[in-house]
Amino acid sequence: MDKKNNQNQPRFKDGTVVEISNYLTCQKFFLQRIDNSFNLSSEAVNEIAAVCSQRELYDFLFKETFNGRPYTIHDAIKFLDWAKKGWEEKTYFIFLVKDLSGKIVGAVDIKSANLEGAEIGYWADRNVRGFMTNAITALCNIARNAGYKSLYGLVIPENSKSIGVLERAGFKKKKEPFLEKGKHYIKYEIIFKQAES
Repeated sequence: MDKKNNQNQPRFKDGTVVEISNYLTCQKFFLQRIDNSFNLSSEAVNEIAAVCSQRELYDFLFKETFNGRPYTIHDAIKFLDWAKKGWEEKTYFIFLVKDLSGKIVGAVDIKSANLEGAEIGYWADRNVRGFMTNAITALCNIARNAGYKSLYGLVIPENSKSIGVLERAGFKKKKEPFLEKGKHYIKYEIIFKQAES
């Protein structure tokens, strides 16, 4: 029975660190999973808190949840602990995006272990442009190799930047605006061709 359950779980390679490039500058970036091998440094905590405090990102992701209170160092620590828990439990999978110096400039994630189709999410430093499409493309390759059949993203209709990222990464619009959790979203999906056994 355990063998059957394992077949229905994503099969990520150990120690996944993937190199990507910035399509504007050709600068190298890296995706690094936030699992137990991740070093919880004060620099990492400060970098995450700084990016998540940026007005546009904060307003979209945190303002409502936090009732307008600032995103703090403590929130960044909780995020990193929560991210590690997802890898431990094999229920959700978060990767940081780092530049060549090791600075955290974004994050991408697969929100479930549902191999039939899982939602993705992402956020990025507004001061560093040109890497997110390649980060999502790399995430798709990781997911396909782990056994996922499809991924999807939900974006609000006004978020043209996020829509552009998904479209450039090969996602197709699947559902016109619909209401979920009090917001209107458009669904974009990518379906993977599976290698024949």
